[in-house]
Amino acid sequence: MDRNTAHTVFANLAGGTFVGLDSLTQVKLKGGKKNPMQARVTKLITDAQVMCFSNSNSNAYENMVRRRLAAEGKAAKDFVLGPRAWGERIPGTCFVEHCGKQYLEVIMMRAGKSTYFLDGVEISKHDIEGLDEPTVNPQAQGGLSEENRVQIRTFALDSIVALRANGQEWK
Repeated sequence: MDRNTAHTVFANLAGGTFVGLDSLTQVKLKGGKKNPMQARVTKLITDAQVMCFSNSNSNAYENMVRRRLAAEGKAAKDFVLGPRAWGERIPGTCFVEHCGKQYLEVIMMRAGKSTYFLDGVEISKHDIEGLDEPTVNPQAQGGLSEENRVQIRTFALDSIVALRANGQEWK
């Protein structure tokens, strides 16, 4: 998705809004150049449900983690938001800029359907050599249970295939 379209979609974002998102990304694999599938595998995500947030008055991620900690009976006030690992959030928007490229930062509500392709032909996730599964730090987010974790994802704008919000769709 081009930058102008993405900015138009979220031009009037105040607080947060729920969005349908489809993306197509290159999959990073373990094994470096020795992996015969390296740079040949893509992942198509369809119908992901995400929340886009502007962080105009407060940090939506921090607020959501604290609410979930309180609901689990844990010390929500002890949760301290760390600094960004990379990029710079564009103030008042849901966009991050890094090395001249823009990204859409979202909270994942529902992952949607993932389909993998090798050279454009569908392949089972289990047949992909060197697919890295993320590890979960049990102390992350103040010790929130795994099912209550707030998952932030950042999508490069050029990997977004479609966005759906307020009864409209942009491709």
